[in-house]
Amino acid sequence: MTRQTLETRVLDAMSLLTRTTEDFFERIAGSISPGLRRGTASPLFVLHRVGPLRVSQLAEELGLDRTTVTRHLDDLESRGLVDRRPDERDRRAMVASLTPTAQGFLDDMRVRNRALIRRICADWTPEERAMFGLLLPRFATEGERVFGSALPSGPGRSQSSG
Repeated sequence: MTRQTLETRVLDAMSLLTRTTEDFFERIAGSISPGLRRGTASPLFVLHRVGPLRVSQLAEELGLDRTTVTRHLDDLESRGLVDRRPDERDRRAMVASLTPTAQGFLDDMRVRNRALIRRICADWTPEERAMFGLLLPRFATEGERVFGSALPSGPGRSQSSG
């Protein structure tokens, strides 16, 4: 058996976790509203996590431009999942918030997801659970910084360590 390096094991796990997560969120989106896609549903998850936000803040949280977020919100509002109203401090800006229906569904989803995580980690030792709970968020945060700033090298690019 070939010994895998840490980097290979991590990249393989990232690939599997990405596929699993994308599929999971696609199924969640469809269960929220028939035909809803995970990309369009993504504002719901942010609003559930942080509460009402200006459209510009929501776009920043999602890493998307305001036009794209506005299109997502148009769809979500037409499905009765999001409300938009003028910001009390600046009437030119709009604040997006979850409707009670969306809030209730996402509250229930959070409970179900926590149960799934407990099920995945059920046979882990308390030490393994504690270590994983520390290292995964740390890896994700550092990964966002490092992978987010790394330029991919394509066939026409040289890899120099400048």
